[in-house]
Amino acid sequence: MQRLLVQEWSLGRIVRAVDGRLVSREIDVGAPKGVTTDTRDLQKGELFFALRGERFDGHEFVDDAIRAGACGVVVEDRSVLSDESAPAIVVDDCIAALGRLGHALFQQSRQNGLRSVAITGSNGKTTTKELAAALWGIDGKVWATPGNLNNHIGLPLTLCAIPLNCDHLIVEMGANHRGEISDLINQAPADQRIVTSIGKAHLEGFGSIAGVRKAKSEIFESGARATTAIVPHSERRELIPLNFPGNVFTFGTESGADIRVVSVESAPDDGLGQMHVRIDLGFDVWSLALPFVGSHNATNLAAAVATLVGSHSKFDRDEVQQALTDVELPGGRLRTVSVGPLEIMDDAYNANPSSMRASYRAFQQWCRNCERKTVAVIGDMHELGERAEQAHRSLAQLLTSGSTLSSVIFVGEFGPAMVDAADGASTTEVLAITELDDIVEWLREQGSARVFVKGSRANRLERIITKLDAHF
Repeated sequence: MQRLLVQEWSLGRIVRAVDGRLVSREIDVGAPKGVTTDTRDLQKGELFFALRGERFDGHEFVDDAIRAGACGVVVEDRSVLSDESAPAIVVDDCIAALGRLGHALFQQSRQNGLRSVAITGSNGKTTTKELAAALWGIDGKVWATPGNLNNHIGLPLTLCAIPLNCDHLIVEMGANHRGEISDLINQAPADQRIVTSIGKAHLEGFGSIAGVRKAKSEIFESGARATTAIVPHSERRELIPLNFPGNVFTFGTESGADIRVVSVESAPDDGLGQMHVRIDLGFDVWSLALPFVGSHNATNLAAAVATLVGSHSKFDRDEVQQALTDVELPGGRLRTVSVGPLEIMDDAYNANPSSMRASYRAFQQWCRNCERKTVAVIGDMHELGERAEQAHRSLAQLLTSGSTLSSVIFVGEFGPAMVDAADGASTTEVLAITELDDIVEWLREQGSARVFVKGSRANRLERIITKLDAHF
């Protein structure tokens, strides 16, 4: 197991970093093995932060943490400790303290030579992160955001897990309200900062597309002359602050983009899906194969390649191609899997109107010249505010307006509205099914088919794939 930078820090040094007060009867307290906020997976020797949230209070689990072998706890109230001999760091706000520790570890890593990339955007953050991590792996040890740890808790946890002697850090930054990206980029003021896309995501919190742009552009705050901004070519004017002092690279399909996607072609159908992308770097044109589909992923690749060009590092096409060969998208993010007679495009992790349209185009591309049945299982899109019903109706009309789909199943609160909007729109069979077990049973009866699964996180549509896999 790789050694972490935080394992080089004594609790005394951590106390200073988090602006806290060490309370312990022990004279010599060693360094932690790591940092955690969850007693359920706490490993002996880790430091436990007792975070307070809307649905939980970590202070209720402090004794559990001590019994599980925590080297110490970070708390706002020492009185919750039944064992007063246990090392405790008392702070005003545990979440803020976690952020300060993450920032301190980031700063030391930077002093040690760490190069860093921060990524935000309405869609494509995780795919771009995985692609950038693969590319920078050519040049040394990479640490990237694990899973979906991209918010005010996830980012500092990612920073607290930076390996010792790490060469490159690739982090996601997510938000659903103004000011969140600003806080995150101040914790990890990366050398290169990417906005992958601007779309209709979290409109309930941002209010409008203009609000989305304003929030995402916070990633360019506190930039220096050495900072590189990487943005969609069509969004440069709206995203880059007038006083941004660093370099700007744009990517996209448009003429004038610094990193331009020239063409995207589907590879011969092998049942899973691949594509070939030609990218104009300005000084060379690379033809690269990606082990997944979706033309929007070509621009995600362009954004990742822009980090190489923007850093003035020397990479050749063959090295990049080899790195891309092994990229695997996490579950729920446009990956293609075979389950029995079904071939499934799993994009169930999250959804908004923009990502729905992009993913559906990828499914259409995947199903081109396919003779199997084609089915979509569509869950609700959340956080759309007053635009929610109309957005779902428009989606239903899009899905049933062509000949791609044999059947579509709508799941969730807006299922009836989507069925109503799609009624009579085409020859596509339209269903509203509430229970996931009923959806699984229906899919089992279809025989050979290609299936598109997508919805917001709360729908948990990935359970359909798990249940199908268990059956077959």
